[in-house]
Amino acid sequence: MEPKFWIERWEEGSTAFHQKDFHEFLVKYWSKLGAQPGQRVLVPLCGKSLDLLWLRQAGLKVHGFELYEKAIEAFFDENTLPKPEPKKRGVFTDYVSGDLELSCGDFFEFAEIEQYDFIYDRAALVALPKEMRRSYVDKLTAALKPGGKQLLISFDYDQSKMEGPPFSVSTKDIETLYSQRFSIKTIETRLAKEPKLAAVQSKETVYILEKL
Repeated sequence: MEPKFWIERWEEGSTAFHQKDFHEFLVKYWSKLGAQPGQRVLVPLCGKSLDLLWLRQAGLKVHGFELYEKAIEAFFDENTLPKPEPKKRGVFTDYVSGDLELSCGDFFEFAEIEQYDFIYDRAALVALPKEMRRSYVDKLTAALKPGGKQLLISFDYDQSKMEGPPFSVSTKDIETLYSQRFSIKTIETRLAKEPKLAAVQSKETVYILEKL
């Protein structure tokens, strides 16, 4: 799946993955990760998610990555936040506002090592086709400190009933991708509420992963 696909989705306004409120699972379960003010959280493929604000309000240093520059600009505009001056850093363009940093560029060019205490993945893993997931997980694993934790939300449905994204990523898939380097705990499973996913009876599951 090429970056062009996601840029076209944004430009067409095909952004059903964007939620107009904080994610229920984030609000309900983030405290289980034991985060302390000032710790760093990585949010891959973040779009213009309001969850970025929630995490910052929780006292964290938030670093989101997004491919589409206009989504980052929209995040600041729609939340009436001063838009920081973009600064070039290698292949990324950074927008830094206090404890909130959004980097524009291809996440697969990301190469930081053990810099983050936490990862929040609401709609990133499920946005990727199967052949891209291992590389993505390797990036996250390298970026997270030993003992670091991840809040991961995924969907599980019969893939033959709907084309992704979001793709179906089952518990078995999660175990295949993560179990060698992480402990995995299933926190809650429910029927997905988003109409497109509800139509195929998708399950939505939240996990807490801890790096070994």
